[in-house]
Amino acid sequence: MEPHGSRPRAIVSSRGRTKKPAERSSVLTPKEEYRRRLEENLTLDSEGRPFRMLPFWSPSTRNSRRSLLVDEMMQEERDHARYFRRVPSSADKILDGPSLIDDYYVNLLDWGKENILAVALGPSVYLWKADTSEVQLLLSVDEEEDHPTSVSWCDDGKKLAIGYATSQIELWDALTFQQVRTFEGHKRRVGSLSWNRHILTSGSRDCSIINHDVRSHRKPVSRFRGHSDEVCGLRWSEGGRQLASGGNDNLVYVWESLNMGSSKYLHRFNDHNAAVRALAWCPHKSNVLASGGGAADRCIKIWNTREGKCTTSIETSSQVCALEWNRHQKEILSAHGYNQNQLTLWSYPSMSRIADLKGHTSRVLHLSQSPDGTTVVSAAADESIRFWKVFEPPRNSSIAANDGSDSILSLKRMHIR
Repeated sequence: MEPHGSRPRAIVSSRGRTKKPAERSSVLTPKEEYRRRLEENLTLDSEGRPFRMLPFWSPSTRNSRRSLLVDEMMQEERDHARYFRRVPSSADKILDGPSLIDDYYVNLLDWGKENILAVALGPSVYLWKADTSEVQLLLSVDEEEDHPTSVSWCDDGKKLAIGYATSQIELWDALTFQQVRTFEGHKRRVGSLSWNRHILTSGSRDCSIINHDVRSHRKPVSRFRGHSDEVCGLRWSEGGRQLASGGNDNLVYVWESLNMGSSKYLHRFNDHNAAVRALAWCPHKSNVLASGGGAADRCIKIWNTREGKCTTSIETSSQVCALEWNRHQKEILSAHGYNQNQLTLWSYPSMSRIADLKGHTSRVLHLSQSPDGTTVVSAAADESIRFWKVFEPPRNSSIAANDGSDSILSLKRMHIR
């Protein structure tokens, strides 16, 4: 027989004619029976010639993808996706932000649903209207020891909450430029704020978290106590069921709105090795939370708050200052400090790096995203505010059809004041 894989051939005599067994008996000898079965399996005709050739191999160009290993196929898919993913190499717009405080534990930037960007610069808070590029001064503090340490728009984008270094919180109407209310209860600076409908939650250097009902002039609704150091990160989930808090004690707490009247937390995560300021809830899965650690940690961790465990941890090689999820695709953007001071776009859930966005020369402290979810603004210690069109609009969206001529952002550089 031919070796396995070779083409079958008929057995031919020296005269070129096929040998036939002698018809001595109707009973075949073992050798003749073997030959008969061989001819049958090799589909030889009555003359011993093959009339059909069946190759024992596939053409090299046919179904080549099927021969790839699983990891090779996954890599190919990633490369294929990366080829079509357009990531900007530079900022679409740059604003000067003089006197932006270089402090990891405060939150000085927020983009509201009315398409107005609020930013605290030194003792003042400015509003930048994205539709017109108009800059307006909302307020300025005269006291030397006081200055804004946090800003946060309410859900409708018409009222702005401002926390101060002297522990006070003010609520301002962005349409009338009038102060609406003042909230008290903290003993030290208020570095973080987050809204849940009519509930304004504040985090302070006094280690406490206070829930204020902006409709009522009574005392705070409740307090959450758990952190042993400054609360520098706060974020309510989109549905308002869970609150994530991060602190300078390296801890992440998850609280439930159903237990707002007590300090009983749902989860306490202690996996980070530095302060946790960067927090972001996944818009695609309500029980997925991302957190980022400071300079001694440098990790982004993904948590399943339903099961109370860490599902992914990525070492980023630099301080994680802020996080923003892409609302339209499964991606997350992180802002970093030394040594590259870059923004990094990651694919979720694989957490493979898609691209780095560079331009800032000092650590990128703040991130916020436009109401349509396509543009992210970053503010850094280099006193610049940069706008990046990093999140692609959803498919078949009118946003995608915009040729850019009516864009809210232009390429020229402007001053915020």
